[in-house]
Amino acid sequence: MNGLRRILPLALVVCGGLLAASASAQVDITVTRKIVHRIPIAVVGLRPTRMASRGPDLAAKTQSILVSDLEFSTTFEVLPPAFLPFEPREIRLGEEEKVLPSLNQLQVQAMLAVDLTKQGKELVLEGRVYNVSRGTFLGGKRYFGDAKALRTMVHRLADEVVFWLTGERGVASTRIAFATAERRTTELYLMDYDGHNAVLATGNRSINLSPRFSPDGKLLAYTSYRDGNPDLYLLNLETGKRKKVSAVPGLNISPAWSPGGRLLALSLSKGGGTNLYLMRPTGGGLRRLTNGLGISVSPSFSPNGRQIAFTSDRGGSPQVYMVEIEGTNLRRLTFDGGYNASPRWSPRGDKIAFISDRAGGGFQIYLMNPDGSGVQQITTSGSNEDPAWSPDGRHLVFTSNRSGTKDVYVMHADGSGQKRLTRNALNNFAPDWSP
Repeated sequence: MNGLRRILPLALVVCGGLLAASASAQVDITVTRKIVHRIPIAVVGLRPTRMASRGPDLAAKTQSILVSDLEFSTTFEVLPPAFLPFEPREIRLGEEEKVLPSLNQLQVQAMLAVDLTKQGKELVLEGRVYNVSRGTFLGGKRYFGDAKALRTMVHRLADEVVFWLTGERGVASTRIAFATAERRTTELYLMDYDGHNAVLATGNRSINLSPRFSPDGKLLAYTSYRDGNPDLYLLNLETGKRKKVSAVPGLNISPAWSPGGRLLALSLSKGGGTNLYLMRPTGGGLRRLTNGLGISVSPSFSPNGRQIAFTSDRGGSPQVYMVEIEGTNLRRLTFDGGYNASPRWSPRGDKIAFISDRAGGGFQIYLMNPDGSGVQQITTSGSNEDPAWSPDGRHLVFTSNRSGTKDVYVMHADGSGQKRLTRNALNNFAPDWSP
């Protein structure tokens, strides 16, 4: 943790200042039939760097993390060193512009020059991004930190590269919250988006469920049985302080944040049945949203904050419904299959992910349009549940039992690139992706 606190990004001022993410400097992305063509990018530099004479090559580790981050974004195709007409690791900062003409001849669109050096007990990571075809410098960043902070430093650089070349925020610096069941307890953990650096978030030796990040990433809402009743808590991720915000006798479960963070939706078992309610994060202003003696759970706000998708058995079996935040215009979205649940609205607003048993053999994850049309299945192996979107809407995190235990996986929004993140031989489930 001390290493993480010491990361100090410094903007590089070169040739009169940064041109970071200016509209004229960005590499164009051609979109045809919703297929995004990846930007060919060359990564140069990163001569061998060690903290000790016989220590591991931290530059090689940096290269591996950086390539993984960039390729996971679905925006870039990182060119292999053998493709380049020079030895990329021999390029030093200050010399990188001389290779732009040769890269342009190969129709490489972007170049990232990276340098990792040792400065006392610290590492200095520096990256510079170029538009190859125009021969222009787009921006650069420098980070300081110890060896323990290297992964976080690289993630931040990768996100800057995504921003400089596309104008969108990357996800390499984001985190995933999830639940882990062991014996009689279920604790919540946080880990990097790629499964590294898992840390305990609760630690109360009770049952803790349904973690949900606030839109600013500072708070984590969750349900805990620590006092006997399933109550709703908020954990401040910066201070570590916890606050109980809903303790109605019975269920206080399945929280969801409105896009602006001004409201929390949750399910309460009061007045007969389990219904959706809205309240302020302070616990005040409680307002009922649905009615009936059935079960309504798993709310998910639309990106504009005006509608909520949720699961209800009001029609006899669990199905996905939608309602306005005033409690009006309730309508059913799913009809095929006996069990459709866990809707999560994409941050882009164009799709809702949900689970269904319609294919038989367990649950699979599907996508549909917000009106219930255009259903498409995106998982097939094992039983898959708990879909949650990345903040850029390009990826999903989910739970699958395909490895024998429940584990957390990620995939791209079209179902490709499925990758297992947790490997602790325990049941890991209910993930949520931070902003």
